[in-house]
Amino acid sequence: MPEISDDELEAMLERRPSVREAKVADHELMVKALEHPVRRKMIKAIGVFGKKKSDLQKEVAVNDAVFNFQTDFLMKGNYIKIEGDTYRLTDRGLALLPNIPK
Repeated sequence: MPEISDDELEAMLERRPSVREAKVADHELMVKALEHPVRRKMIKAIGVFGKKKSDLQKEVAVNDAVFNFQTDFLMKGNYIKIEGDTYRLTDRGLALLPNIPK
């Protein structure tokens, strides 16, 4: 196996994903967001009008650790945002909403 030069290794590490690869990764993240029942429940509960943290936590009925983990996942994926003490869906989050069964 030929040896890789430092320049080649650096170029491989700095390479950005292609448009196709980025789109596939984005779709995988959307699927992952919708696969988890607590995340689906959160997205549906927040809806188009938003939901206060205390109301959302009561509605999804999970402990603090699970609630924080799931909201962090949704925030890192840019599906929800916090305005004051209210959770709101971003445009990406609103795009998920119709994909959640009633």
